[in-house]
This record gives sequence, structure tokens and C-alpha cells, in this order.
Amino acid sequence: MRLHSSLSSLTLTFTTIALVTLTASTGSVAMADEQVPDERLMAEDLRAPTRVVTLGTGTPNIVEGRAGTATAVIVNQDEVYLFDAGSGFMETLAGFLDEESRDIFPMSPSYPEFMYPTFLNKLFLTHLDSDHILGIPELLLRGWVLERNEPVRIWGPAGTRTVVDGAVAAYQPDIQHRLGSLPIGKEAPYSGLVEELASEPGLVYQDRYVTITAFDVDHGTWESGEAFGYRIEAPDKTIVISGDTRPTPNLIEHAQGADILLHEVMSTTGLETLPQEWQEYMQDAHTTTQQLANIADEIDPELLVMIHPLFLGASEATLIQEMTDAYEGNFALANDGDVFE
Repeated sequence: MRLHSSLSSLTLTFTTIALVTLTASTGSVAMADEQVPDERLMAEDLRAPTRVVTLGTGTPNIVEGRAGTATAVIVNQDEVYLFDAGSGFMETLAGFLDEESRDIFPMSPSYPEFMYPTFLNKLFLTHLDSDHILGIPELLLRGWVLERNEPVRIWGPAGTRTVVDGAVAAYQPDIQHRLGSLPIGKEAPYSGLVEELASEPGLVYQDRYVTITAFDVDHGTWESGEAFGYRIEAPDKTIVISGDTRPTPNLIEHAQGADILLHEVMSTTGLETLPQEWQEYMQDAHTTTQQLANIADEIDPELLVMIHPLFLGASEATLIQEMTDAYEGNFALANDGDVFE
């Protein structure tokens, strides 16, 4: 397994007020354009390995260099699957325009010297906390202006449609201006084809590259069916993304056999400095370094990637040391723009 960093050093070592949100029925697994499983690409047929790019690793806290949570899984340098869309994550893409990094994301066939994010057309939301969804308007509108000619397909918990409708409504002045002046798609590609997932959703998406399963996790007061993790089975590796969660047996069950486990984390040292009521809140919603070490011991991934780090006043070095003391496996504290394969 090779790890490298693209942007930063890797630690491891109708009317103007009309809404045009398209909908899909809850519980549907395969849409018309998806391939049947027996047509799936095999590992030996890949021209590029499956890669994970942490486009945003931040939290609600404002931390320099950490955009809102967003993780891309790229298969065969062809299809891109985006998990969460926090604020500012699209700016991270600019770092992949230099010649050394152009083998990561698909390039625009029309303008390969530019980053035209038309490949960001599938979004899977873990939950609807603001730091995971503030980038949705940017995802919808930037790609549309830059040649995307179809709506973004979006999977997420109940309430996702409300978020997407709200974004489309809020940006109607921009949308109507561009519809009236630019030579771009007119068939509502600035919106989203939303599928809201039920509790215990199971298989939610499948094509010739991946099988994606969603599963419940426990995150504060979000109820069952409102906070998910995802398991992504690609031809050459399996990736599990925790979402925000306290230690959750359901995650351990669904993460067995994972090659790469991306899991949120918080510093135990930082947690202990908080007032008691905040300690109780954080422990109900998030996972300490020691708890994460225990989880990783049960799953035994080839690589543990810590995302959404809550330092809580502690330093990055302190969090890394906590993990070093607690866990003997391979791990990394992800930065924005890091690439794992």
C-alpha cells in the first residue's frame, strides 16, 4: 500500500423562485444507468489503483488548512465517489492540477489544463451536520457552470432533500442569471437527484466499479437512520468511512476486512480540559484516540486514517502521540489533499 500527499505533508509516516430538485424513491438500489454485478471491473483490469483523497478533514472548529469534511474515492482514475461535502473542499482540487498530480482525478476532456469538476456527480452524505454539507451549494453550482450537464446524484438521511431544495432556492438569483447569459446546460443540472435512505439502509449503490453499503452509526442525538457510515468495495480494495460517531458495534461489524479505515477521532488530552457538560456531549458523539485504537484492533485494517480530528486545544503532535501509545498498527492523521492507495 502506497501513501503520498499532494498538498501537505502526510503524518505517518420555470419561475425565478421555482425549485427543480429531482427525487428518487427511498429504498431503490440500482438506477437505469448502473451496471449489473457480473459486468464489474476486475482488479487486474484497472489502469490505476483505487485511491482515497481527503479533500477536507475539518470539523465545526475553524482550523487553518482544514476544509470541511469531504472524502473522494477514485476508481481507475475514472469514476469519483464523494462522501460528504464540507465547506471549501473544492478548493483542495486545485492542488491536483500540477503535472505530478494529474494522474489522480479525471481531467476535463475539453480543457485538460483546468480542473473542471464535472466528475463530482455522486455524493453520499453521512449525516446533516453543517460541517459536512456546507459545500453542497458549491458542488451543485460550480460543476454546472464548468460544463456538468446533469444533476448531481445525492444519497443521504431524511432531510437531505430539504437541504438541496434550500440550496437551489437560495441561489436562484445566480442560477437565473447564468441560465439567461451563459452557453451551459438548461435542464436543471444545477440541482440534485436525491435519494433519502431509510434506517438500516444496506446496499445503496452499485456499478461496474464499486458496491457501496450504508450502515447506521451512533452520533449524539441523531436517531437511527440519521447518521451513517459507508463501506466501499472496489475491485482492488475495500474502504470504510465512519462518518461522525462514538464507538459503534455496527461499524465494527461492517468494517471487517477493510483495507483502509477512515475514522473520526478526538484527543483524550484535549477532552479532559473541557467542562464536564462538554465532555459528556463529546463522548456521546465522538471517538477518543484510545477508543479508536480499540476499534482498529478489532478491525485490523491495513491502514487507519484519522479524519475529522477534534484537537480540543491539544496539538496535532499530542493527538498523534496518543495514537502511537495506544495502537501498534499503521495509521495516519490525514491532511487536506492527502492521497492514500
